[in-house]
Amino acid sequence: MSIPIYLINLDRAQDRRDYMLSEIARVLPEAQVERVLANDIKSPNYAPPPDYSPGHWKSDRWALGPSDIEIFRSHVDAWRKIAASGQSGIVLEDDLLFSDQFGDCIRALFEANPEGIIRLDATGDPALLEPACLQVCTFKLHQIRSIGASAAAYMLDSGTAAKLAADARTERTLDDYLFDPYPSERGASGHGLDIFQLEPVIALQGQFGTFSSPSRDMPDFLLVTKRIDVASRKNKEFRGPFLYRLKKEFLRAKHRRAQATRVHDVLAKGGTHRTIETAFDLRWN
Repeated sequence: MSIPIYLINLDRAQDRRDYMLSEIARVLPEAQVERVLANDIKSPNYAPPPDYSPGHWKSDRWALGPSDIEIFRSHVDAWRKIAASGQSGIVLEDDLLFSDQFGDCIRALFEANPEGIIRLDATGDPALLEPACLQVCTFKLHQIRSIGASAAAYMLDSGTAAKLAADARTERTLDDYLFDPYPSERGASGHGLDIFQLEPVIALQGQFGTFSSPSRDMPDFLLVTKRIDVASRKNKEFRGPFLYRLKKEFLRAKHRRAQATRVHDVLAKGGTHRTIETAFDLRWN
């Protein structure tokens, strides 16, 4: 069985590309890897896409920096490719550590062929998870009821990918857009699709975790970002005018109250609110 993987990797990030291709070949040798669109914001000729416009009163981001814009566009390109292929696919960013269980888990997921957005990585932050709705091998899928801050590894069926590609607007960061089950509480638009968390996770970004064995080293270049410009988010032009920021604070308070109720309800149904478990050979920083 051929398993398509769509890799997001800049041309100049040769070190990451070599590492990712080597690791994918090790853990999932039958994978067919295709790189997707990855515009380099450090290029002297870089300019934001003409269809991007900042100043969104009906979003939780007034404006996005070039890095956020291009990360979003890279993922959209992957969604379009998955939709056109007619089969499920895996989307990966290029700063991941893989569990030795990655291949077995991915094969089992492709056999089960679940629909929706299947998150394969996570962060060390607590997550609100419904009771497991599907088990594949020793792995479980939980519906996510809290926002996720990483979208570096996930699986999509072709129908879900087509819906994402058709409806996506570059107004939020990719992580927020893809893994926010309640976007309206933040004054933002969303996709309305089911979001699931795999547990234990089979991949981690280098900034969030490492290998559990001291004999396995993580390459230093996985910790050095290639195109982020987070500092610019603190600039007033990205934060928006005073009334917009005031609206966001009101919505944050409203969301916290709603989320507290959700935590109570999910726990009452047998769900959990905790740090997501990692595969045996990975651990959080």
